[in-house]
This record gives sequence, structure tokens and C-alpha cells, in this order.
Amino acid sequence: MPQSQHLLLNLALDQRSLKEVLAEAVTVTCELLEVPAAALYLTERGTHDWMLAASIGRVFEPLRARSAEVGPGEALLLQGTEVLGLLQVDRDDIDTELLREIADVISVVVWRHERETDLIARERRLVEAQRISHVGSYDFEIATNTNLWSDQLYRIYGREPQSFNATYEQFLEMIVPEDREHVMAVHQRSLATLEPFEMEERVTWPNGQVRTLSSWGEIVTDGAGTPTRMVGICWDITERKLMEEQLVREALHDRLTGLPNRALLVDRLTHSLGAITRHSRPMGVMFIDVDRFKVINDSLGHDVGDEVLVEVARRLTAEIAPGDTVARFGGDEFVVLCQELAHAGHALSIAERLQNAVSSPITVNGSELVVTVSTGIALTSGTDDAPSSLLRDADAAMYRAKQSGRARSVVFADEMRDEAMGRLDTEMQLRRAITEEQLRLHYQPLIDLRTGHLVGFEALVRWLHPTRGLVPPAEFIPIAEETGLVVPLGEWVLAEACRQLALWKARYPAHSGLVMAVNLSGVQIVQPDVVARVADILTASGLDPACVALEITESVLMRDAEETMEVLRGLQGLGVRLHVDDFGTGFSSLSYLKRFPVDALKIDRSFVDGVGTDPEDGAIVQAILALASSLGMDTVAEGVETAGQLQALQELGCATAQGFLYSRPLPADELVSVLQAVVIPTLPVARPPADELLRPPS
Repeated sequence: MPQSQHLLLNLALDQRSLKEVLAEAVTVTCELLEVPAAALYLTERGTHDWMLAASIGRVFEPLRARSAEVGPGEALLLQGTEVLGLLQVDRDDIDTELLREIADVISVVVWRHERETDLIARERRLVEAQRISHVGSYDFEIATNTNLWSDQLYRIYGREPQSFNATYEQFLEMIVPEDREHVMAVHQRSLATLEPFEMEERVTWPNGQVRTLSSWGEIVTDGAGTPTRMVGICWDITERKLMEEQLVREALHDRLTGLPNRALLVDRLTHSLGAITRHSRPMGVMFIDVDRFKVINDSLGHDVGDEVLVEVARRLTAEIAPGDTVARFGGDEFVVLCQELAHAGHALSIAERLQNAVSSPITVNGSELVVTVSTGIALTSGTDDAPSSLLRDADAAMYRAKQSGRARSVVFADEMRDEAMGRLDTEMQLRRAITEEQLRLHYQPLIDLRTGHLVGFEALVRWLHPTRGLVPPAEFIPIAEETGLVVPLGEWVLAEACRQLALWKARYPAHSGLVMAVNLSGVQIVQPDVVARVADILTASGLDPACVALEITESVLMRDAEETMEVLRGLQGLGVRLHVDDFGTGFSSLSYLKRFPVDALKIDRSFVDGVGTDPEDGAIVQAILALASSLGMDTVAEGVETAGQLQALQELGCATAQGFLYSRPLPADELVSVLQAVVIPTLPVARPPADELLRPPS
């Protein structure tokens, strides 16, 4: 082509983004036509001797269905069989072969532009996807020790692309020392086997923060199968790992105290037992129960109870040897696992140290509480001990410590296992006793101390076992409380007592004003339908509700005081009388006491026992009587056994009393003489046996 000639590319469409791309085509075309680049111009529009128009894009969509045959001065822009556009020249004498060569060059340029544009868009979307998903990617070239990291991977590793040289050595420097050998081993194994890998590693950020990452990668090989690159992805799992660790901790630790829970204790005990040999020193399991914790919880509230448990846990932990374990077994029960003991005496000395630590006064809300614990100890006897048997034996020993007076430690002996089995047997037989009518009620008279007249009875349950005879309440009432059997048992007592009172009122009209007192247990009072159940029993008996007094212990009264208040108001609405039993043994709040709808206070027998002889007991009884009088409540003295006690109570102004001085609890058919008497005489009785004094707890 003559150098004086100019070749012009005229864009039929306003494709400004293609101007630079087509400029490259112009340069290549100049070389093809052997004309200098300065002789070839690219304009949007123009008319010169040589006119070449390259139309790109949607204008040529119809051409996709057009025949491959074109007219003079035309050439298709093709990529394979795909039509990209049409090249037209306004001269018919142009060399057709030259025109096709020009069209081919422009086709390649246009195709490459479209692919590069698509690749840029894809890369942009990939970067955005990695940013959103917090996933980074890498491409490590083994031969040159260079790493190509995505922007997100730099963020994951806490590095800046401008200042960090991503070599393999620098990568390893980021890995925490404890994980470094593992990471290298995983990479080496993958290079040797050509298998993909997946692992977790911890890295340290420049600010010292440690992050946990998860990575996946694979090895890329050349045609000969030689590893050339390692490519993969990586993402931050720190928050997930922290959540997993938190879930594991919560699953294995007590939330209140932070101590290991039962599951973790059993796991550690199992592991320790598995390591025992016949030459090992014995291990010890100490089952620790906080004495009278229920009184603290019920009287002062669960928040105070929780503070006490946290402090007990802290003190126990501070006293154990390294390697030993303190766990919260449940409620107010703790277990200490002692790994090595010289002998049983060593275990007792440890238990005594723990007892002393716990019994120091605990300050809660400005008040001091003294807490004691009862401890049962079980020692390993060989290599075949099981966790369940050790815990069972320690529990049995703890129960013996409770029976022996609390605040002491007892080492397990074989007969304790028999006692534990006996308690389980008692529970099963008690269930049958309720349904098979083995229960009986005994009634103790209530006497007006001013007139000596009978004013009512307290109903006390007894168990007439078919083979054991009369079972003392102390043997089955605590079991009934623990197992919830006290609910059906208590309902039976109330129904039977109401039935008996209705019979007496019909048979002895002179005693139409008799009141029947029945214990309402703490388990019963928290039942959601307790008011409705009491109402049904009263309706069935036909009694005036005012003839029934429900006795609730002081400790139960203060348990969840606001909720208890609602229950008491519901019971009061039925018309029954409400008495506070064992008054003086708990921690009543006077502000609550004056709000409770209570009709009478029953003075606990522990104070009555010394009235008339012990000035302190006398002062306490006098204070209770004054309190009751100021609140408009009656008083009942429990456990009156001597004439001296009776005289002292009368002088102090106590209204009502019950006790062995008048009558021990008797079956209904043995109370005829009491019901027929005008004035109830006192009896010259000696102090009754201890088991006769035991009353069912509420």
C-alpha cells in the first residue's frame, strides 16, 4: 500500500471503551500492511480515500443467522464459528485476502478484550465473595518460593500486602510455635502423596492476638507429575472455636461455681481408676454435703444460697492438693477426688482441713453465716473399683455423717451399703404403702392453757408395715420428701384427718369447735394446684374450712417469699387457718411475717424444753409470745412434757399447748376418753423415747 495513502477505522457504534483495544489492532494492521503507524488514524467519524468501518456489538446480532457469504468489500469478524461483527470497506477494488487478514486481527483483539473484561469482572466478584465469606486464597509456587495471596488472605493473616513478603518461611513465622511442626508435616505429606490436605493452625497477628484458621489445599503438578504449586483456601474460625470451647466448658463445668460438674468428675475418676496398679497408693472420694442448706435457701433466698455455694466452692478449691479435683455434684453437694492417700487417717485429716476452711463465718449482705459440711469418704480397695460404686459408697458414708449429727466426716464401711439399699427398699415399699392403705393417723390433743379444755388435734402420720410393724416417721418422711412421695402422702393425710374430724363433730356435738391441724410440706406448697387440691378435699369432707389449720414450717414460709405469699392468700381465701410451725428455728423476716396471712405461731419444742429452767429459752419464748400478740396471732407451744414447763407457759401467757404431758399421739379409737372429758388432765409421764419425739418434717 502506498505510504501516502491513509487507512481510517470508523466506529459505527459509540464504543468508546474499545478505542484503546482497536488502537492495538491498528498497530498490528500497520505492521501487516507495511505502513508506518503514523499513517494510520483511528477516528470516530471521517471521510477519506480509504474508508474502513468496524461495527462491533449488538448491531451485528442479526448477522449470527446470516450466511457466511458476504459481498464485495466485506469480511466477517469471526471467532471460530461465532460471528463477532462485520468489516466493511467503501472501495470495491480492495484486496479480498487483505481485507480478511485485517478482519482476523480485529476479531482476535475484540475477542481478547471481551475475555479480559469478563475475567476482570470475575476476579472482582471473587474478591467480593472472599471478603463477604471471609475466605482467602493462595497460590504458592514451589520452585521460586513465592506466594500469591488474595486481599482477603492478607486480612485473615493480619498483614499488609505492601510490607509483607509472603514466602514460605515468613508464613511459618506467623504460625504459633506449638503448631509449626504439625503444619510443616501436613504440607510435606501432601507433597509426597499428592493428596489434598485440610488442617487447623493458629497464627499470631502483629498485635500479638492469636487467631485460629482452617485451611484446605492441594498440590498442582506439571506434565511429568512433579509438584510445582500448592494452591488452596483459608478462613478464620476463631469465633467458632471460642464458641465450641465455651460450649464444652459449659457442658463439663457448673455454671454457678465454675467447678467441674458430675460428667467431668466421672470422666476424671474413670481415668484415674484406669491408671491404678496394685502398687499404687489408694485414692479417695469425698462426698460433701452442706448442712442445713435448705434452711439457708428457704429462709434467706436462693440468691444468698448461691453466694454461699460459690464461697464454699472457693474454699474447698483453695485447700486441695495440686492434681486433686473439686466438683459440684449437684445442689449443695460437692465431691473431692484425692489422687493419692497414705491411709484412711490421711483422708480424715484432709476432710477435717476442708471442714475447718468451710466453717469460718461467711459474710453475705452484711450478715455472718456459719456453714458446716458433712463428709463421706470412700477409698479405693484395688484395681477393680468402679466410679459409680465409689460415689455410691461415699454418699452412703455422708448419709451416716448426717445421721450422726452433721459437721463430721465418716469413712465408708460395708454395712453402710446395706443401709443405702435399705433406704431404696423403704422408698419402694412406701410407694406401695400409700396405695395399699398401710398408713395410719395418730392424733395429739391441743389444749387451751387457760381453761384446760380440748380445742383440737394435730394429725401425725404413721406407717403400719405388714412385717416391720409401726415404722417411725423419721425413717420414711425424709425419703418421702426427697422422692416427692410426700405430695400424695400429704393429700391422703389431709383427707383422712378431715374425714375423722367430721365424724367426731357428728358424734360429740359439744366439740363442734374442734380444729384439726395438718402439716403442709414444702414440696406440697410449691405444687401449682395446691389450693385447688385443698379445696377439693374440704368440699368432699363437708367441713367448715375454719376448722382446719394448715401448718407450714418457718423455713418453707420464707422460701420464695413472694410466691409463697400468693399461695397463702389462696389458702386463706378458702377459709382455712394458717399456722407457722417450728417458729424460731429459721430466719424469718419480720417485714414478711407481718404481711403473711398467718393465724398462729407454733413455738418450737427446742425452746419449750428449757422454759422454766433455762433463762435464755424463757426469754426467747417470751419474745415470741410478745411478737405474736403484737401481730394479732395466737400461739401454740409444742413438746410440753413437764408441769414446770406448763406453769411457765401459763405465766407467760401462752394460749395453747400440746405434748406428752397431756397425751402422746394416739389412734382415733383411743381418744374417746379425751373427747368425753370436760377438762383434759395432765399425765405423770416420763420423757418419752427419742423416736417418739420425732415428728414428720415439713
